[in-house]
Amino acid sequence: MDLAQAQALSTPLTAAEHDQVQRAAAAVGQSVEEFVRAVVLGAAADPLFAALEQAVDTVVARAADEQIRHDYTR
Repeated sequence: MDLAQAQALSTPLTAAEHDQVQRAAAAVGQSVEEFVRAVVLGAAADPLFAALEQAVDTVVARAADEQIRHDYTR
């Protein structure tokens, strides 16, 4: 895991956010830790998220390729 992503997972919650997470975890009968783990892993495995990551990679690669072409013609 990227270090920046790991740090984002340990970012403190506001009191309102913490209450919201506690309520959501209680609603599904899980501890806060179990709930957060399930949500994070679920988001990581989300096919839409994977498709968005691929799209970003494609756009970045095309932009870099286009920049190389412009630099070459100068």
